Amino acid sequence: MTLENSTPLPGRSAEWAATLAGAFGEILGRPLDEYGDRDARYGAYYGGNFLDEAELDHDPVWVGPAALAGEETVGTGDLLLTPPGDTAETELVFDASRSLFWVDPRELPDALAAFGADLADAVAASESGQWRGALLGADLGRIAGRHGVDLASADLPRELWTLWQGRIASADTLLDALCAATGLTAATSPDLLPAGLGDSRDEVEDEAHEQVAGVADPALRDYLAAFCDQESHDLALVLFAHDAEGDDDDDDAEEYEYEDDEDEDGYDETDGGTVVVRWDGAVDQFEITVRRLDA
Repeated sequence: MTLENSTPLPGRSAEWAATLAGAFGEILGRPLDEYGDRDARYGAYYGGNFLDEAELDHDPVWVGPAALAGEETVGTGDLLLTPPGDTAETELVFDASRSLFWVDPRELPDALAAFGADLADAVAASESGQWRGALLGADLGRIAGRHGVDLASADLPRELWTLWQGRIASADTLLDALCAATGLTAATSPDLLPAGLGDSRDEVEDEAHEQVAGVADPALRDYLAAFCDQESHDLALVLFAHDAEGDDDDDDAEEYEYEDDEDEDGYDETDGGTVVVRWDGAVDQFEITVRRLDA
């Protein structure tokens, strides 16, 4: 069995895909085809303090063998995408195999020394890559499987693994990553759009509505307006400037808001120029980041 979200969704017509791409281009301030080459891969990731505070970053559901192998998706029931006024809350569905984990094998018992050594080697190899020492779930699962270790076992040290960034299940195109980040993965036609702003329309600033004024479909325009408010305490838009190769573009700096501070783990969100866009939720309690993948 493969993840149903790992390939482009059937039923999404070329016309609807073009409508979605045009709408996201309005949000980002430039057409999607200006972001990298056609073979570039992208993903949408969920991270932030809420994972730790709700203890979801150690939920065993992330490290089941089938989940880490990419054979089934993960849904915790607690991670929702809820723009203001969205009465049909979208539960996020994740791909644990492509999610990112911090790993600390130092407290493993002597009987698992070989397992710990393999983990340490994998972490060291990751230090020079895009994820700066974090492991993909698929790699974590392969190492655990090779040593016959059940990562969900209560006998293991709690800090052996910690979910850092949950990869929202989607295909690898920029359009699919943006749809995943905004709860539109299953919206294969205008008729399947989630609920829009409804009675909470006034909670979104006029500037946010203006940003998607060029979107022809009224339901899509109404829905995406909630993802355009840079001052929102519910889901605030953070834009990054990139040129066609995905690098920082100083010439466009005035058009974009930059966020170049490091998170609490010392990971620079702008490192490598790979961030396309981010939404900060619940006053910095969580963030959803669309990022170009380096490998």
